[in-house]
This record gives sequence, structure tokens and C-alpha cells, in this order.
Amino acid sequence: MLNIEDMLRCDGCGVEILWSPVVQGKRRYCCADCRDGLPCECRERLELGEERRKTDVSPPSNYPG
Repeated sequence: MLNIEDMLRCDGCGVEILWSPVVQGKRRYCCADCRDGLPCECRERLELGEERRKTDVSPPSNYPG
């Protein structure tokens, strides 16, 4: 079971960080752009990756449906 309290969120944009964060002091960021106060594209990349995983999964060729 996923414990929400254990999720690492970016201190800049709030996206869940699933990779090594960019650390500055005690703050953790998803990327250098967030650390620098610039707009980032991490949320869009995560959403695109999720969409790709959904469309890449196809039933086996012998699937009767």
C-alpha cells in the first residue's frame, strides 16, 4: 500500500518526484528549472509517459477478444 506521507513532492511545482531530486539546502525539486523558479515540464513528461504506457500495452495476438 502506498503511503502518501512517503511521497516526495517538488518544493517548486508540487509534482511527485520519482527520480533523484535536485537538492538545494533542505528543499527538493524535480528539476533545475523549478529550483531556479522557472516553469518546468516535468508534469507534462510524466503524463505523456503514462499515456504511452497505456497505449503500448496491447493484448497478445492469440487473445480471443
